[in-house]
Amino acid sequence: MSTPAVSSKITVPPLPPPKTIGSLWQEENGRAYLYEDLRAMRVGDVLTVKIVEKHKGSKSADTAAQRESTVENSLAGTGMGYIGLPGIRLGDEARRGLGIDASSKNKFGGKGATSREGTLTGTISVIVTEVLPNGDLRIEGRRDVTVNSEKQLMTIAGIVRRVDVDTKNTVLSSAIADAKIEYSGLGVLDDVQRPGWLVRILDWIYPF
Repeated sequence: MSTPAVSSKITVPPLPPPKTIGSLWQEENGRAYLYEDLRAMRVGDVLTVKIVEKHKGSKSADTAAQRESTVENSLAGTGMGYIGLPGIRLGDEARRGLGIDASSKNKFGGKGATSREGTLTGTISVIVTEVLPNGDLRIEGRRDVTVNSEKQLMTIAGIVRRVDVDTKNTVLSSAIADAKIEYSGLGVLDDVQRPGWLVRILDWIYPF
């Protein structure tokens, strides 16, 4: 099951109408439980995600192959003649022309290596948008921060098990299944970090 894209506006289904009109005790009100665990467990509850993403991977390969072969053959004189027929004898030039002297060498070597490393840390609060039949929570959250017309956007979505939410109502990003985490920026700083559109087009069509 794939995680739906994080929308620009998070919508949470409204609470159902109270079963007992006028009563001080409302079962649907999550804040009415005096001794209840305050960890998120219902649609609309808020929990905090600690984003701790650190990934590092590398791979290398080395291949070597070599082959060498030599073939030599020459015509020699016998009683039957130089080529096996009586009375037919060839001179030195003819024998050198009909003889075989060949050699071949083949060598191949290949090496390759790749590595990637990424780190992302932060804290963001999310909203429970759905409680799955098995009790897991589908969460979704976004945070927009604008400083001097430079906009930083962080979004996160995924599925969390209730047992992974600690007593402080927080969960690590490594415990989020089908996680989708995005951190991007919009503004002048983002514009100058990318080459112009003409340069990108030339890089795309350049055949060499």
